[in-house]
Amino acid sequence: MLSWIRNIIMINRSFRVKLILSLSIIILLAFCLTGYLTYRYNLTLFEEEISKQFTSTNEEALAKLDLKVQEVVRISQTVVFNPSIEKLISRINLNESSDAFDRYYDKKQIEDQIYQLKSDAPYITGMYLYDLNGNPSYFSYTTSAINAPDEYVFKVIRSKINDTSGDLIWISLPMASSIEPSGYRNTIIVARFMKNSSLTTYGVLVMAFDESFFSGSLKELTKAGQGQVYLFNKNKELLFTNSPVPSGQLELLQNMDQTQLMEHHLYVQGESEVTNFKLVSSTSLTEIQSKSRDLFKMIVYSGLVSILLASVLIVLSTGNLLRPLKDLMLGLRKVRSGDFNARIEIRTRDELAYMGESFNAMAEQVGRLIKEVYLTQLSEKEAELKALQAQLNPHFLHNMFNEIYWKLYLQDETETADLIAAISEMLKYSLMPVRTLTTVREEFQQIRNYLKIQKELFETDLETIIQVDEDIMDVQVMRSLLQPLVENVFMHAFRNMVSHKVLIIKASSRDDFLEIDVTDNGCGMDEKSIAQILGVQGSALPYRTDGRESLGVRSVVRRIELVYGPPFRMEIASVLGSGTNMRLVLPLLAHDERRSLE
Repeated sequence: MLSWIRNIIMINRSFRVKLILSLSIIILLAFCLTGYLTYRYNLTLFEEEISKQFTSTNEEALAKLDLKVQEVVRISQTVVFNPSIEKLISRINLNESSDAFDRYYDKKQIEDQIYQLKSDAPYITGMYLYDLNGNPSYFSYTTSAINAPDEYVFKVIRSKINDTSGDLIWISLPMASSIEPSGYRNTIIVARFMKNSSLTTYGVLVMAFDESFFSGSLKELTKAGQGQVYLFNKNKELLFTNSPVPSGQLELLQNMDQTQLMEHHLYVQGESEVTNFKLVSSTSLTEIQSKSRDLFKMIVYSGLVSILLASVLIVLSTGNLLRPLKDLMLGLRKVRSGDFNARIEIRTRDELAYMGESFNAMAEQVGRLIKEVYLTQLSEKEAELKALQAQLNPHFLHNMFNEIYWKLYLQDETETADLIAAISEMLKYSLMPVRTLTTVREEFQQIRNYLKIQKELFETDLETIIQVDEDIMDVQVMRSLLQPLVENVFMHAFRNMVSHKVLIIKASSRDDFLEIDVTDNGCGMDEKSIAQILGVQGSALPYRTDGRESLGVRSVVRRIELVYGPPFRMEIASVLGSGTNMRLVLPLLAHDERRSLE
């Protein structure tokens, strides 16, 4: 069991073995498909050809039957329309009580004339001239093959011809027979009313034929014992068959109007325009299908032999063909183990050579990138150490402000303590990583702290209005977005104003966007300044009064562009001397959609 598992694992790892197996499977599938298509094509071709031949044979057999049926019609017409026979039967009917010798003599004359006709039709096994009461009063002839018809047979015959006006009816009946083991013999019965020229019925003509009457004409359809024939009269009653009708197929055979394939047998049908007889014949396709299957097996065996030969050729030829691939595998294993100086020798100029050159270039580039990444990591660690050292002073100040707050609070200097608390809270807020998201609630709390400091220390005549919808308090936003905007108002908008300073800050949601408006009644700004702040292409950054670049508001615009991108943005509407409105259009991020800005 373990050996089998090891063999399977080796097959999965060996490209050469998988190549041989894949090509073998492809060849096998190709041969199987070709064999199957050939088998189906040959079978269809044979079936079509046999159908044409069998249909032609069926039509020829039906034509032969027409000739025989017409011969029987001629014999019946010779008897029925014979004036001598009609005269003799009429005389017998009129002289029923006359001398017996006269009746015997009349019947003898009828026999002489009918025997002359019968000598030309040896296939007749019985002929009877019945009166209208069902008695064979005029003539009766029966061979040893069957017994004379009894009363039941005549009733069946009479029921069939009652609906006719003198036409022949053809039926098949089991007649009593003294030579058959079963006591009965299937017999073809032909009967008609005997009418004179004035259409007066004066008797019934009944003729009996052995089934060989039909089988002789149908022997081309039943030769070799593989064909079946089913002959129906014009009323679709089964008249003759050489084999029992399969169960449940009689109605299908009666109504068949085209060639059909059923249970490995081909059925064809034909209908005579002269007699209205319908002939359905079938032949077995088993032998043809067997030969087609043998052909299919031969193709499959040829495919197996081809697979063996192809496998041998692949084994012999793949040594040199796959050597570059083997070298490539060895090089990949070295790289995987950490040896990025591994290189492979280029032996050919085909696709494998291109793969080898690409591997060499990749190994060289990966080795160089690893060195660069290593050096970069060293630099980042050094920068991180410096950043940690730089954070010591802000943390120290935060702790000192807390100590001052509690000292002032204990001395009942509550207003000063509140200012120190606001400064401490703002400092603590600024120490949080800028990449960490905050909420609208926290951001506005820091703005309130900032405005409190401004109002207590610098701006005595300042009116501030802050309106925030309650349903957006927990919406996530970037940290420290509003403070540069509010600070810009005090640094620029209110710079030359002494009184009646109004600052309105609103936050609301609209169309799945978070909108924050910072509006003042300050000095306003021109289009050039707006373009510089928004970073319109071709405009430089604005400068502060001390000559340095103004980065506060511009940094907000840049952060929105980097983190969110379009359609999120900052909009500025301003009129010189009347005020400015700065609007932030941000994504409406719920609390469960919180994400990092890394």
